[in-house]
Amino acid sequence: MVDAGPSELQVRAQRARAIAGESPIVAIALAALTFALQIRLHAYSADFGQDEASHYISSLAIHDYLRSNIGSSPLAFLKSFHAHYPLVGIGHWGPFYYGVAAVWMLVFSTTLASVMALSATVTTVTAFFILSLSRKVSGRWPALCAAFAFILAPLVERGSGRLMLDIPITLMCLAALYAYARYLREGLLRHSIAFALVASAAMLIKGNAGCLAFVPPLSILFARRWDLLRRPSFWAPLLIIALLVGPWYLLTFKLVAAGFRYTWGLEYVATAIVANSRFLWDSLGPAILGASALGFFDTMARSWRGQDVSVLTVACALGVADWTFQCVVPAAIQDRYLAPLLPPLLLLAGNGIVAVARWSSQHLAVRVKAMLALLLVLGVVPAAMAVPPKASLGFVTMAPQLFRSLPDNNRTVLIVTNGRGEAAGLAALAMYDPNRPSIFAVRGSRLLGGGGYNNSEYRPRFQTIPEVMAAIDAYSIPLVLYHPNFPDSAAWAHVNQVEDASHLYAARWQQVEETPSLGAPIILFRLPENAAKPQPVGHLLALSAPKRLPAEVSANVETP
Repeated sequence: MVDAGPSELQVRAQRARAIAGESPIVAIALAALTFALQIRLHAYSADFGQDEASHYISSLAIHDYLRSNIGSSPLAFLKSFHAHYPLVGIGHWGPFYYGVAAVWMLVFSTTLASVMALSATVTTVTAFFILSLSRKVSGRWPALCAAFAFILAPLVERGSGRLMLDIPITLMCLAALYAYARYLREGLLRHSIAFALVASAAMLIKGNAGCLAFVPPLSILFARRWDLLRRPSFWAPLLIIALLVGPWYLLTFKLVAAGFRYTWGLEYVATAIVANSRFLWDSLGPAILGASALGFFDTMARSWRGQDVSVLTVACALGVADWTFQCVVPAAIQDRYLAPLLPPLLLLAGNGIVAVARWSSQHLAVRVKAMLALLLVLGVVPAAMAVPPKASLGFVTMAPQLFRSLPDNNRTVLIVTNGRGEAAGLAALAMYDPNRPSIFAVRGSRLLGGGGYNNSEYRPRFQTIPEVMAAIDAYSIPLVLYHPNFPDSAAWAHVNQVEDASHLYAARWQQVEETPSLGAPIILFRLPENAAKPQPVGHLLALSAPKRLPAEVSANVETP
């Protein structure tokens, strides 16, 4: 009697058990790599960058509202919080991820280590999600290649070492890809709704998730599933997203559009195509991009032959959608904006490995896939090791010292440096404030300078040093946190004016603390005459109010 061997069902069960046993080990390895790269970048000790600082303060505002102010007016609380720490970015960016970060802070803490662990978790979950999807369509070795290459890609490495929105959007876009692949395969309403809900959440993080609007039509086109167009379930996401996201976008569009750094047109498209191509080349390398292209054409051929490759088909759709969106919408050109494009490219690269392995003999196919996967991952390592560490500006060191120097009756601090340091200083003060918000952190760019969106049309507000000193006195500011203009950020004239004021009125300026920083130390000055004055709360609230006009600020200043 001939032994028929294990059935196909038994083989699948054995494979599932093997995957289940291997998955925790792989997840730990992915997390370890992510944390190792974070440590290499000094993520757990360096100051926040400009966008990071705004994301942190926005999340902190929601955290504080949930912790001790729930039930009060959310808008009134946010306005008050912004007056104390004027860097709340809700409105320019959507609130969804800030809510996620706020809940994370409630469970763990508001410390730098906590929020960096959140970034590591998001990256690890995204990589494991890529692994799970790729393993189903391409097998073990291509899946491992895709997951580890994702973490090593320089734009992801930088995102993991920061509190940014790009990797969270990437995770949500990947979840939307999976939901729509289920819909493409099964045509069920629940999968269409799942896609709509995930896409809405992504769009409520940041506007570049708008590329998901093009995923359904492109998926239908690539799969040639014209029958789905006749089903109400196909149109359901349009209604759901319009209801959930539409009001927010209508409310905030002018604010977001003010931040566009380019204008619509073919000139921008040409510039963006060249720049984005270079970004992808630098982050993934030619080998992975070549494998992705091969995987794309192989997917198209298999899909048009009627084979079920729904995950790969939607990966093609998401890839084309995101690339088109980033090359047409003139918000800005930065490599991190392409993060949602990486998972579909890596899924397709895995399929490209499989396509090459098909050309080899059957008994060599597994070895070919393993070898190609290893080579593709190794190709990303040099670029990953070339990513420079984050700068330690010194504000996280100075902040605890500053709170020990604050007068009890006048808890106001003026931060005087340029944009890079101003944002980092605000975030550090918010992080270490023991009774947040217990101080007014005044931005030098608000009191002494500014102009245009994000100070893009900066000009100093005053022409003479006595006028600058009068402005500081008008708000009874007792402490000034000072650093000369940091590199990699535009120099602001009022920074030099304040330095001149500290020399011209030397008898009034007392240096109380100093901490190392880039180029020159951060200095904390105390103005004893102002420290003895009561805090002008009304003026301080008005100073940092939204859309406060420069002329209105100047009206509060009387030059001696």
